[in-house]
Amino acid sequence: MVLDSAAASASQGADTQQPDGAFSPATARVIQAIVASGFAAANLPGLVVGVWVPGRGSYVQALGISDTATSAPLQLSDHFRIASNTKTFTATAILQLVDEKRISLSDHLDRYIPGIPYGGQITIDQLLGMTSGVYDYTADPAFVAAYVANPLLPFSLSQLVAIVQRNKPLFAPGTSIAYDDSNYYLLGAIAEKVSGQPLSQLIAGKITRPLGLDHTSYPTTPAMPAPFSRGYVIEAGSIQDYTASNPAVAGGAGAMISTLYDLKAWVKALATGTLLTPATQALRLKTKVLSQSPTVTARYGLGIGSFNGFLGHTGTIFGYGSIAIYLPAKDATIVAVSNECSLFGNAPAAGTGIALAAYLFPEYFPHGI
Repeated sequence: MVLDSAAASASQGADTQQPDGAFSPATARVIQAIVASGFAAANLPGLVVGVWVPGRGSYVQALGISDTATSAPLQLSDHFRIASNTKTFTATAILQLVDEKRISLSDHLDRYIPGIPYGGQITIDQLLGMTSGVYDYTADPAFVAAYVANPLLPFSLSQLVAIVQRNKPLFAPGTSIAYDDSNYYLLGAIAEKVSGQPLSQLIAGKITRPLGLDHTSYPTTPAMPAPFSRGYVIEAGSIQDYTASNPAVAGGAGAMISTLYDLKAWVKALATGTLLTPATQALRLKTKVLSQSPTVTARYGLGIGSFNGFLGHTGTIFGYGSIAIYLPAKDATIVAVSNECSLFGNAPAAGTGIALAAYLFPEYFPHGI
């Protein structure tokens, strides 16, 4: 993957910083080549990447443009929708309520939200760990068609419940595992009921403000804080602007907005349990295999993923993609955010982040990627 010519070309006009001490020139060249390769292969308008490895170096770069209409360059300070990285905040809010003894992991879903099949059996723990079997509303064909046509469409908990009711559960509670946005939409609603606050206020008061994440927010309108990158979907050679999105559609599963440096701070706090008791953090980190390939095993805990030992999460939503991962044994952090992504599996930011992890820590990826 060492593409020196591509890396040199991509670096022209890029916003690049190594504020905490640069990697060696040889390592920096390979990192830049990996980033340039991911950027070019996905035909992205823009990509922001940060790598921080104490004792070895750091590398931060913004490539491309934030606005195709004006060709404004992407900036390191730009805000992005972080999609499913929101789940880590929603889960933390729930687990804080567990620590406060205001909710229990063994509580059943129907205690808080009626009408969900198996609601009397599904536990908070199962919702957090993706083992509830609740039907995933983002797989419903009618919902998908409506959202593709209008990302600003009105949406509410009652509509999610209706979608779940008209589809079969994925499996009986606790019998399998499947990544599922419905779990976290429901958890967001539960957090609001238990706390008596909107999820936006709960997350601000208990997570972002205490950690000084001044550029991270749970929006209540489609507007994005300045400066921000616009978000795009590229299909069949055409580019569509999907910047504006109703946050109520994604809810606790994917509504939040953040920046490169806030995600750096957040993923370390998430992985090390800064805001939770040690006992609750230990429960969070009991992961189960979610998916497996010959090279990468993705596991899932209570609102946290593990990718060959790197802890964190990925996110995809129309217009944006993200990954934020932390390796506790090395105190290493990798973050990548793109301003192009489809809802249906196109995840160039995540691919770039994993490629960087595999290069820098090959012992965690013995079969490559």
